[in-house]
Amino acid sequence: MNQNKSGRINLMRILPVLTGIILMTSLKAQVSDDAARDIRLYRPPVAEPQDTIPVSDTLDIRGRYSSDSIEARQQFLRDSVAARMKFMQDSILAREIFVRDSILRRQRTLDSLNLLKSQLQRLLDASLRAVKDDIIIRQGKIEIIGDSVLSDYVYTILPFDLTKPFTPWKKIINLSDNPVSMKTDKTTQRIISIQSPSLTCSFKHGTAPNILIINEPGVILDRREGRLYSSPFDTVFFDLNGRIVKIKRYIHLHLVENNYQRGAPLFVYLSQVKQYEYDRSGQMTRHQVVSFCERRSTRDEHKVCFIITYSLNISNNTYILTRRNDPANDYSDGTFTCEFDNHLNLKSLAFRNTGNSENWKTFVELNEEGNVSRYLYQINDFIPQSLDIIYHLDDPGARHQTELINNTFEKDGVCYYQKNKTTGKSRQRDRLTGEWGPWR
Repeated sequence: MNQNKSGRINLMRILPVLTGIILMTSLKAQVSDDAARDIRLYRPPVAEPQDTIPVSDTLDIRGRYSSDSIEARQQFLRDSVAARMKFMQDSILAREIFVRDSILRRQRTLDSLNLLKSQLQRLLDASLRAVKDDIIIRQGKIEIIGDSVLSDYVYTILPFDLTKPFTPWKKIINLSDNPVSMKTDKTTQRIISIQSPSLTCSFKHGTAPNILIINEPGVILDRREGRLYSSPFDTVFFDLNGRIVKIKRYIHLHLVENNYQRGAPLFVYLSQVKQYEYDRSGQMTRHQVVSFCERRSTRDEHKVCFIITYSLNISNNTYILTRRNDPANDYSDGTFTCEFDNHLNLKSLAFRNTGNSENWKTFVELNEEGNVSRYLYQINDFIPQSLDIIYHLDDPGARHQTELINNTFEKDGVCYYQKNKTTGKSRQRDRLTGEWGPWR
């Protein structure tokens, strides 16, 4: 029994050993077969990794890199220069276009101003003489200020009403900062209408260059027979020198529709004729006004009502105007003497009629701004009255721009009574103390 057990034990120890030997033998055989198979396969050589690059390859790479960098830099510079040149060319071209357009705009503006200047001088002169009854002794020239505006039209008259503030002998039509409204015919490039605070009229240019027709705004006339619409128009005649020699004023009467609108035409009649004469220098020396009687129907007789003839003589800054009526009028016929300074500011105006019933002289005093500050009314060597003018031009809170104060003088030359013609108030001076009382 013991022997059988020991035999079994030995066998069990030997079996694992034999099994291991067999497995090892199989593995070796398999490895041998795999090695033999690998020997028969082609395997390309594998480059061994290296930590450094050969010097010759490094120099070549650096050369190529430097060459590429230089070329890129040169290309960048070429592109940058080209871009800058393009920018400069575009800027110069834009500047040239801007300057050319500015010059063209300036030239167009100057052409327009020259066109207006050449026409306005003639049109304003004709309109003022046709519409107004002023005795114009001098007209200023319209000039171009800078290259964008016209100067004002300034003209001087002989003033017969010396009760106004500022400078009543100097008239101004603003053509600059508050210009008149004008319309121009686009075909003929001629001014066909002018509108301003002091003058509104339209023009019709005839085929003859020495004839101009001026149309004035219409007015409504209240008559016993009914209301009529009156449309005045003037025909102005020029001589070869461009001076006005005659103005014929016509009245075109119409019926009235809708209380104020112009209706059907009735008839036209000649209302007035003005004639002018000049000396060799172009200064007016004679002015005649022929006024025809008003006509209410075609049956009324066309006849002259009165004629006034003015003769003008000039000696330095003294203008002597003689007025004669036909029929004669000893009260209004006479001689006006106007004295101006070197700047055409009025110093005095005197009048003596042919009947010697009127003999007065008015002296004019100016303030620092050149406006009238006082009128002194002298009658037969005595000044019974004066008119003071107070200006509030720089006072925005003032109720009145100007105040007119009338002073009454006694025989002793002292003023004891003042009347503010603007506010209606008056005050008196105490004859004993000489102090003024309050305004009431």
